[in-house]
Amino acid sequence: MKKSSFQMIGKPQVTNIRFCINKEYLFSGEIPVEINSHIHISKNSDEQKREAIVTLSIEIFTEEDDSNIPFKLVMENQGCFVWDEELSKDSVQLETMLKQNAPAVLYSYLRPIISLITIEANMPPLVLPLMNFVE
Repeated sequence: MKKSSFQMIGKPQVTNIRFCINKEYLFSGEIPVEINSHIHISKNSDEQKREAIVTLSIEIFTEEDDSNIPFKLVMENQGCFVWDEELSKDSVQLETMLKQNAPAVLYSYLRPIISLITIEANMPPLVLPLMNFVE
């Protein structure tokens, strides 16, 4: 294995959490989880720095009629990603790293936080499925 030329500096930061429980919801087994995501990439305007802030926002159970959902959750985290000079010369590969690899890394940090939030809300833990950020 070889160290990637694309790295996250430090650890990601949770920048937004909104969690609202449906107190009327009765748990009666598994329900399908609806996850919507949005990715925002903000590259440093100084191209010599070769860095970007990538923000991953996810929404879980966001439908208007909340009678059939246990809660609504919106969560956002961001990380600072850097790359070497060689990768900066390959704009297609760099965009792939920013749009696919960075969100996948950020998502891996959100999964346990969401499990913990649901446990602390005294409900069955929600373990988010792995996601394919390529498609």
